[in-house]
Amino acid sequence: MKKLTQMSNSNLVIEYEILADKEQLFEQWQSELRAAVSKFKGYLRTDIYPPVIGVHNKWYIVVCFDNSANLTCWLDSDIRHELIRIGRKNFAPYEYKNWGTGLEAWFDKNPSSKPKSMLPAWKQNFAVLFGLYPVVMIENLLFSHFQLMESWTLANKIFVGNIISCSLLTWVVMPLATKLLNFWLNPQQNLFKNNLIGTSLVFVGYGLMISIFNFLS
Repeated sequence: MKKLTQMSNSNLVIEYEILADKEQLFEQWQSELRAAVSKFKGYLRTDIYPPVIGVHNKWYIVVCFDNSANLTCWLDSDIRHELIRIGRKNFAPYEYKNWGTGLEAWFDKNPSSKPKSMLPAWKQNFAVLFGLYPVVMIENLLFSHFQLMESWTLANKIFVGNIISCSLLTWVVMPLATKLLNFWLNPQQNLFKNNLIGTSLVFVGYGLMISIFNFLS
């Protein structure tokens, strides 16, 4: 299990439950998967974790890439789709998850659904800033207006402020922001046009918020 703590920045974890009479076939399928993925740019390694007797009967395959863009190329490739099709045909249903920036949970509206390609890190960054900036500014303006925590130390004020900001982002702001920006975060067609319009609107939003908060403060 130690290898799980040494994963690279962008990883794909595949989980399968395999019947005993299909383990040999599964191991052959694993070899084909490793051979295919190793040809892709940015590939680092594939870690295989077999079932632990008495604990669980699941196989875990961890595919590691150097960054999210290269991992996405693998996720979207025809060879991966073909290998997954073969896996579905021969084995029980599978699940997979991927990690890139650590912010993905804020953009996954339905974690139990079939995963999509990884959202680009730059979009995650802009979208989080779109939600975080107004939360922090409103929080600071309210605290200042009502003179809350005036006698507290800086460390205590920052800690409480971060609790409030993170809670609002997770349960209120980011669900609304991702819904508002969904056409840009997950474009269905004309990627360039959606990126151009969406990015422009986000920066217009930044400008409006800065102007409003400068006026209020």
